[in-house]
Amino acid sequence: MKKILVLSILLFSIQSFSQESNDCDDSIVPYWWNGTNSRIEGESPTLRKAFKEIQLTEIEPKNGFITLRLNISKIGNLCDIETFQIDENYKSTEFNNGQLVKELEQIAKGLTNWKRDKDYKTYNLIRLKIKNGRIEEIF
Repeated sequence: MKKILVLSILLFSIQSFSQESNDCDDSIVPYWWNGTNSRIEGESPTLRKAFKEIQLTEIEPKNGFITLRLNISKIGNLCDIETFQIDENYKSTEFNNGQLVKELEQIAKGLTNWKRDKDYKTYNLIRLKIKNGRIEEIF
């Protein structure tokens, strides 16, 4: 029995050390979970400033919402971005034939200084409200 236990521990140790991993491979928790409190330094003013220029863009369809889900590693680096686009009737759409999301993702990649109260991989949501062909609100 003792040999099996020692062998199991040895195999587990070898397997653990032989696999390469990075911070983006960690499991993810919501930004609000258990005191994680993930946010960008400066919060809303920082986001509004980063996306200021794109707010002048004319957008088709004229009304809807875009959500960027930024997956942030436990040390504050951007892992990847997921995007969701819906029109005013909550149907999937592409604003400016997909070009707008590409521009938004480039801006989001430039955001730094992600802060959290606990070291977990988490996500942050950036939501954009589009009304009358313009970005009306960023939250």
